[in-house]
Amino acid sequence: MKKLLTFIAVVLLSLNSCEPDDICLEDTPGTLKLIVVFYDKNQSDTKKSVTDLQVRGVNMEEILYSATTDSIALPLKTLASSTYFSLTTTQNNNAAEDIIAFKYDPEDEFISRACGYKTIFTNLTFTTENTLNFISKIEILTTTISDNNNTHVKILH
Repeated sequence: MKKLLTFIAVVLLSLNSCEPDDICLEDTPGTLKLIVVFYDKNQSDTKKSVTDLQVRGVNMEEILYSATTDSIALPLKTLASSTYFSLTTTQNNNAAEDIIAFKYDPEDEFISRACGYKTIFTNLTFTTENTLNFISKIEILTTTISDNNNTHVKILH
């Protein structure tokens, strides 16, 4: 009987001393991306794919995107207040490149002990580093990037 009571006491003490699991679920959103959608310059409400679009960060070798697409999600630098992108498309066997600088204020937001922090971006603006070649107009739809579900920037081409 003493052994049984000792066993029960040990089991109860070990169960009582457990801490809740700190697990960051896979679908917990991390640092957000800039959602850019491309539209037809003649019909500004109609999405239009960019043929053979290549996107890379300025001064980076790695290509972030290389496809025909009507939308992209761009990673912004969390430790800087601006990120520069080169968007290149091939039209009539000629490459047309536009360089866009997105400027913002990064702010860290606490998610949980397990997940840590994510960065949201406020006061989003843009500048162009060259004369626009294939892009006709850029519109900021929201100046705060707080989710990955909505379009943040509209580019007409």
